[in-house]
Amino acid sequence: MAKIISLDEYRARKHPQAAALGRLDLAVGRLDPLIKGRAGHLSASAEHELAQIARAVSQGLTGQAAERAERLADLLEHPAANA
Repeated sequence: MAKIISLDEYRARKHPQAAALGRLDLAVGRLDPLIKGRAGHLSASAEHELAQIARAVSQGLTGQAAERAERLADLLEHPAANA
């Protein structure tokens, strides 16, 4: 039987740093309007997470930064976060 190969998965395995940068870029794109919409009304935990994301980026840990940014975007997009 033939096996289906995902080019995205192949590229991520072949170039993990580039894949992490792509994920980080998408997550930051999701976060940007969510943070701007709150204009100074972010919780302390959200601000802490943003600082951790920035620290991971500055240390070259793009995979970790992408995971944190994706998780924070998921949390801020949740309807309960807007209540």
